[in-house]
Amino acid sequence: MFDIGWTEMVLLVVIILLIMGPRELPVMVRTIGRTIGNLRTMAFNFRRQIELSVVPPPQDEAQDKDTLPKDPPKDKDKDD
Repeated sequence: MFDIGWTEMVLLVVIILLIMGPRELPVMVRTIGRTIGNLRTMAFNFRRQIELSVVPPPQDEAQDKDTLPKDPPKDKDKDD
């Protein structure tokens, strides 16, 4: 994705650990993880909305109002 190897990742972690300190690092990683998760969810929802607006989902005949069964005809010969 970013074309970063393992050595660069270790170097980044060491630099961040030196700058942020061991107390702040878990909080920062948790915040970044939550933010990435929220961004993925928003991107998925956005993509789904675009797909639904461009290509509507197929409707079954049973779901179409015109093809739903009507009320059965009432017998005129029958006394109520």
